Amino acid sequence: MAGRQVSLRSGWAIAVPVLLLCGCAAQPPKQLYGWGNYEELLYVSTTKVDSVAPEKQIETMKTDRASFASTGQRIPPGWRVHLANLYTQTGHLEEARVELEAEKVAFPESAVFCDTLLSHLGRPQQVTP
Repeated sequence: MAGRQVSLRSGWAIAVPVLLLCGCAAQPPKQLYGWGNYEELLYVSTTKVDSVAPEKQIETMKTDRASFASTGQRIPPGWRVHLANLYTQTGHLEEARVELEAEKVAFPESAVFCDTLLSHLGRPQQVTP
């Protein structure tokens, strides 16, 4: 009988940590950034250029931004630059400028890139044949 109690105790000694580890593993890790529809919009805007109007993409991204704010998620790198590009396409240059400045603040390593985009903001595009 004493041997049987030892084996039950050792069984519990193994089962409890395993159950605790399984409970921890079941929770998905919290993402650092909120991605929303960004990846899909980026894919569509580069592969199916005219399939979703820039105005519709802007509205989708505004909805995503509100969702990020309510869940406490951060806006990912490049997200604001994509939104600025959409604003530029629709002629909203001041909104594009605001987004690029915000990207520089959130991700200082993007400052040179954003400054280059800002310096070209509003200039007519030259089309090469």
